Amino acid sequence: MTSDGPVLLAVEDEPRNAALLEAILGRAGYRLSVAGDLAAARGWLADQTPALVLLDRHLPDGDGLDLIATIRGSERLRDVPILLVSASVLPRDQAAALDAGCDGFLARPVRVKPLIDEVRRLLDRNAMPRAS
Repeated sequence: MTSDGPVLLAVEDEPRNAALLEAILGRAGYRLSVAGDLAAARGWLADQTPALVLLDRHLPDGDGLDLIATIRGSERLRDVPILLVSASVLPRDQAAALDAGCDGFLARPVRVKPLIDEVRRLLDRNAMPRAS
């Protein structure tokens, strides 16, 4: 489904998971670009700015948390919300994601309403003017 909504970047190596995210978020009015690994994500982010990044933790070329440092270290990207979507549901994994700079965490399997609600929350929060 094509949409004129905000472009989100999903960093997801599993095609079925990427297709599910694309279907859910497309119906909610978002456009989803998918990067299958950290290298592809870094390449995509080199010249594009997503409204939000959905990030898998375990990728074929490393830990998804490593991408957070790249995003937060970039003046252009540092305010882009990051939502970790992972099967790692242990409290220490969630804490590590938040400590690394994620703005939210969703456990797999992804459920439609919580995913859409969290994406909207993060986008709405990011759209609010920041105090100087």
